[in-house]
Amino acid sequence: MALFSKFGHRSSVSAKDNEIKNIIENLNYVLNTKKGYGSLLTDFGIRDMNEYSSRDQLAAAIMEEVKYNIDNYEPRLQLMKISIEDTNDPFRISFKIECAVKETKKALFMEFNSVYNDFHIRNQ
Repeated sequence: MALFSKFGHRSSVSAKDNEIKNIIENLNYVLNTKKGYGSLLTDFGIRDMNEYSSRDQLAAAIMEEVKYNIDNYEPRLQLMKISIEDTNDPFRISFKIECAVKETKKALFMEFNSVYNDFHIRNQ
């Protein structure tokens, strides 16, 4: 994705904002790839979480998988902390990812939809 952005339309978006956008796109891609599908790397992506019936067990497993994938497939980030955020929707588990982007502390917001088993990451 980063290769295509070098040849794309130039905009007034700063280089730092563009880098964060690219990181978020990459994280969305990595975390929404099912382990064993979409990549030749056998440990790339998130494994199936259907084995968990407890919300707490599911949240712990997700945080472990997210940490592993960020550490291995998003070298521009240094993960500081993942914490669970309160939500009113029983089918969603939301997390806050605190990380350093090239020596700048930046918080990203991650939401996991347990109905569709997908992630969404956005800049706060």
